Amino acid sequence: MLGKIGKKIFDEVIYPHLGERHKEVIIPPMNGVDTGAIELEGNKVMVVKTDPVFIVPQFGFRKAAWFAVHILASDVMTSGIPPKYAMIDLNLPPSMTDDELKDMWIGIHEALKEIGVMVVAGHTGRYEGVSFPMLGGFTMIGIGDKEKLGMPSKVKEGDLIIVTKGPAIEATGLLTNLYPEYFRQRLPPDIFKEALDMYWQMSCWKDGLIASKIGIHLMHDATEGGLWNALVEVSEVTGKKLEIFEDKLFINRAVKAVTTLVGIDPFISISEGTMIIITDKVEIRDALIKEGIQAEIVGRVEKGEGVYVGQKRIEKPSEDPFWEAFFRLQKQSA
Repeated sequence: MLGKIGKKIFDEVIYPHLGERHKEVIIPPMNGVDTGAIELEGNKVMVVKTDPVFIVPQFGFRKAAWFAVHILASDVMTSGIPPKYAMIDLNLPPSMTDDELKDMWIGIHEALKEIGVMVVAGHTGRYEGVSFPMLGGFTMIGIGDKEKLGMPSKVKEGDLIIVTKGPAIEATGLLTNLYPEYFRQRLPPDIFKEALDMYWQMSCWKDGLIASKIGIHLMHDATEGGLWNALVEVSEVTGKKLEIFEDKLFINRAVKAVTTLVGIDPFISISEGTMIIITDKVEIRDALIKEGIQAEIVGRVEKGEGVYVGQKRIEKPSEDPFWEAFFRLQKQSA
C-alpha cells in the first residue's frame, strides 16, 4: 500500500527500535502527534519535524516550493511552537535544470522568510533514479516555552474541539490546480476560481500560530485520510472520546462542488490546511474568524474512547479517495 505506513507496522517495527533512549525526549515519534519534542534548560523545549521535499513541477517551481515549505511548517506549528530553523537535503533528478533549481530555491527562500524560518544546514545534488515529487528530506526546528507545547497528556474531558477551514481543502486545491481545464468546463466561474485559490489555503501554520498565542492542549492537521482520520488519531493518542456535533460541521462551497463532481467523500479526503485544535479557550475560534480563517467548535472531549457523530462511530478510513480521483483525472487528461 502506498503512502504512510499503518499503525500496526509503526507500533511493532518503528516505535520499539528508536536507537538509544534519552530522558529529555518528552514527545517521541507517535501516531496522532506531528512533532517530536526535546526538553531544554530554562523551561524551554525544542520541537522537530521531518518530511519529504514535495515538489510538483506542474504548479510552477515557485508555487510548488511554497507548498513544500508549508506542509512542514504546518506540522511543526501543531506543537504550539513556531518553526525557526530548517535543514534541507535536495536530491534532484538529473533532468532538472539550473534555472529550475534557482526558481525552486527562490520559492523556498520566499516562503521561509514569510514565516520567519532560516536554513542552517543542508545538502544539494543530482542523482540517477530520483524523480518528482519527492526530492529529498526537509527538517524544521522550533524552540519555545514548555508551557506552550501541545501534548496528548494535556487533553482533558470537557475540552473543546475546534476545526478550521473544513474538510478536503488539499484535495480541492490539488485537483483543481493539476487539472484546471476539467473543472473550468464543469463549474460556475466563481466556484472554479474559489476552488483554484484553495491552493493558498493548504497551510495551517497561521491557524496554529493564532491558537498557540491563546493556549492549546493539542493540535493535529488533517492530512491523508482527511478530517475523520485526523480525529480518530487524536482519540487514539489521547485515549479520550471525541463527541462531534453534526450540526456544527461545515464545508466550503467550492470543496463541496469539487468533491461532488469527482465523487469522493470530503471528510476522508486529504486536507492539509485543516487544523484540529483541542483547547479550553473558546476565544480561539473568535480570534481565527477575526483573522479571516473559518473556524467552528465542532465537538467536545468526553470520557471513553472513539470518535462519534451522534450515535455513529467514525472508523479510520481504509484509503483516501483523493488518489482514485487523481489517477482517474490523470487518465482522462492524457
